[in-house]
Amino acid sequence: MKKGKHRAILIALGLVVALCAGYLLNVFVAQPAQVAADVQELKSIKAEPVSVSSSASAAIKKEDQASSFQRIQAVNADIKGWLTVPGTNIDYPVLQSSKTEPDYYLHRSYKKRYAEAGSIYLQYDCSPETSRNTVVYGHHMLYDAMLTELTKYNYYSFWKAHQTFLYENASGKCSCEIFAVLHVSPDSFSFNRTQFADDADFARFLSALQGKAIYNTGVTVTEKDKIMMLVTCSYEQRNGRTIVIGKQQNSNGGLIS
Repeated sequence: MKKGKHRAILIALGLVVALCAGYLLNVFVAQPAQVAADVQELKSIKAEPVSVSSSASAAIKKEDQASSFQRIQAVNADIKGWLTVPGTNIDYPVLQSSKTEPDYYLHRSYKKRYAEAGSIYLQYDCSPETSRNTVVYGHHMLYDAMLTELTKYNYYSFWKAHQTFLYENASGKCSCEIFAVLHVSPDSFSFNRTQFADDADFARFLSALQGKAIYNTGVTVTEKDKIMMLVTCSYEQRNGRTIVIGKQQNSNGGLIS
């Protein structure tokens, strides 16, 4: 009787070990490989079919940029842009869903399939071309995918060497100069506002952001600027967020073409 119980216990333990091993392989091997493969596939589609010389006119370059995004939007019209953070492996498409399903891509790839890592996506009510504050979300994973590596900006030395991130879409390219890095909770601070009553209201919001920064960058930002914030989970506090915020580096507040 005891031998039978021991055998049952060993079988049960073996099943638990097998399930745990399968889960870990899925999380740390299979899923990261799938994320990388999907992104690489989209990069191949986005790649320019012919090289454009440095002497080509601005109109030709802009047309080629638009064509590049038309190709990837043919895969999924929800692909609105592309985000790159130099010094990290953040180099991903940016998606956007609707008000009725604002977090549709929280656990879906751009192929609309379930994915633990989800996608990087815009808050439903903002746009880099028109919004004073554009909010971009992405998961903090147990491996270096999506916006996990934003945590490198916890260190002033990393910001000092990597002071910009890049956003591009069919309209052109934009370099965002990072002026603040925050550790906050949405429970106590509404960082994701996209609507402002007037310049004074926006100026107060910018002041609040700078007041909560974890270090002083010395970068100035005014109510005439447009900003973009990259948001991921962090663990310095309950329900915390790490937020890296940049201002668009151009005079008219639009995307650089």
